[in-house]
Amino acid sequence: MILHDFTYEWDGKSRNGEKPITWFPGAYRVRIVKLESDQAPVQFLFPVAVLLKPILKKDSTYQSLKNYIHNFAEKLAAEYHLDIHKTLWVEISDCVRIAHLNSDRKLSNITLFSFTWREARPNELSMLVPFIEDF
Repeated sequence: MILHDFTYEWDGKSRNGEKPITWFPGAYRVRIVKLESDQAPVQFLFPVAVLLKPILKKDSTYQSLKNYIHNFAEKLAAEYHLDIHKTLWVEISDCVRIAHLNSDRKLSNITLFSFTWREARPNELSMLVPFIEDF
């Protein structure tokens, strides 16, 4: 089930002392989907997926989230009440990649994340295809 479908843009500027997603502007199409069904007896490890597709604009600089997925995930998780560790972060570009985020340590009230990207597995792709087709 699709929960949210929107375009997320940022200008790369700091507001109120808050760190921006990246220091350069960028835009992504975002679709937040619920993967599990209320009727199925199976519990998913990742019940929610966030599908990300870059929007290329000719008149501005394009900034990829490949190295900044942790900043983007923190912003989206706060805005849409998502659990970063229970969400599948999927980027759709030339291939379908999935980011795995780990909270490494905490400095006062700031959580530091490490992340790795990998290609989607066949079973994950089959589960995501209905949401990707018209994306």
